Amino acid sequence: METTEVVELLEQLLSGFWNPRWQPQAGLRADEKALFEALVALPPPMDARFIADTGWVGPQNGQLKLGLLLFREHLQMACRCLLLDLAQQANQHIDQALSQLLMVCRVVGHGLSEDRVSRLRAHVMSKLPSVLQVQTDWYRAIRFGGLPSRLTFVLGMHRSGTSALTGMLAKAGLDVPDDLMDRPDDAINLKGYWESEGLMQVNDRLFDQLGRHWSSSDRLPSGWAQTPEAARWQRLLIAQLTTTCQGTLHPVIKDPRLCVLIEGLRPLMHAAAAQLSFLIPVRHPLAVARSLRNAQGTSLERGLALWIAHVCEAERQTRDQNRLIIDFDDLILRPDAVLLRCRRLLFEPHTDDPLEKEAAKFIDPKMQRQTGQEDAQDLTSNEKDLLSFALNVRECLVTSPQDDADLHQRLDDIMPRDVTSS
Repeated sequence: METTEVVELLEQLLSGFWNPRWQPQAGLRADEKALFEALVALPPPMDARFIADTGWVGPQNGQLKLGLLLFREHLQMACRCLLLDLAQQANQHIDQALSQLLMVCRVVGHGLSEDRVSRLRAHVMSKLPSVLQVQTDWYRAIRFGGLPSRLTFVLGMHRSGTSALTGMLAKAGLDVPDDLMDRPDDAINLKGYWESEGLMQVNDRLFDQLGRHWSSSDRLPSGWAQTPEAARWQRLLIAQLTTTCQGTLHPVIKDPRLCVLIEGLRPLMHAAAAQLSFLIPVRHPLAVARSLRNAQGTSLERGLALWIAHVCEAERQTRDQNRLIIDFDDLILRPDAVLLRCRRLLFEPHTDDPLEKEAAKFIDPKMQRQTGQEDAQDLTSNEKDLLSFALNVRECLVTSPQDDADLHQRLDDIMPRDVTSS
C-alpha cells in the first residue's frame, strides 16, 4: 500500500535528511510502526561507528533488521567511495541501498508503484551523491578536524541588529571565530561587526560565481543550491569554519549573507552531526531600508526587496530547526529578556550555561538611528507595495505567541515560494 506519509518519509531520508521528526500515522500495524521508527532512528551513514556502538536497536523482525542494516551499509560504502573520489562506485552503492529500502517496505506491505519507484530512483541518483559528499566532509570536520559539535548562527537582514546580538552573546560567553572583521575607523558599527572576515569572503565569492552581489542577492539563479558552485562553496565554508572555530566549545556565527544562502546549508542541518541553533532578529523593514540607504547608498526599493528575501528565506529554511525569532525592538529596549530567551533556547535543560546577565549591557539603545516610524508618504507606489508586504511578514513573526505550524501556515499564505530565485 503506497501512502503519502511513507513516500514523503522515504524522500526525506533519500535526500540526506537523517533522523527526521516523524510521527507514526494512525492505523499503522505494529510491524509497520516498528520499521519506520527504526528507520528514522538509524544512525547517519557518515557515522563510521559499528551499529552496536550507536545505541540503535532496530525492529525485532530479523528480516527487517537485516534489510535496514544492509541499507545503511551500502550508504556507508558510498560515503567511503566519495572520500576516494570513486563517484561511479558510490552511485552503485546508493542504488543498492535504495533497492534494500524498497525491499523492507514491501515486506510490511508498503510497496511502491513502478512509476513511483522510477521517479524516486531518479530523484535519489540526482541529489543524494552530492549531499552525502558534503555531509561526509561536515561529519569528518566535527569528528576529527576540531570543529565543535555545537554552533549557533545569527541570521538576519543587514542593519537588523545581527552585530549587536552576536556581540552580546560573545560577551555572555559564547565563542567567536578567530578572524573577526577589524574596522576600527568604521562609523557604522562602532561596537564591531562580530563577523568572520574569511566567511564573508567565501560567501561573496559564491555570489560572484552566481553573477550576483549581496545587494542583488534577493534574486539568486533558480536551482543554485544544486550547482557545482554551491558544492564548492559548501566545502570551502566547512573548511573556513573548521579553521576559525577550531578548539572552541560553542561559537556564534554571523553573516547576513547566510540568510539567502541558507538553502545550501540544509545538508549540514540534516546530517545529524552537530547541534545547530538559529537566531533570527527581525527589524522594521523601513528602518532597515533607510539605514541601508544612509550607510551604503542602497535605494529604498532595493532595501525593502532585500529585507523580504533575507527574512523570508531565513524563516522558511529553518522551520524544522532549533531557533528563536527575535523582535529588534526587544533586543534594543529589553536586551536582558532577549538574553534570557537565548539562554533557554541554547542551554536548557542543560546546566552548562555560561551566559552572563551583565552581557545585556553591551546593547546601547543610542546606536539605533532609524526607527521605522519615519513618514512613509514619500515612498513610490512600488516601495509602498513592498513595505506593505514586508510589514505583514514582520507582524506575523514578532507577534505570534508560538513558533508552530499555525505561524508557518500564516506565513505561507502571504509569502511567495522561491522568494530568492530569479
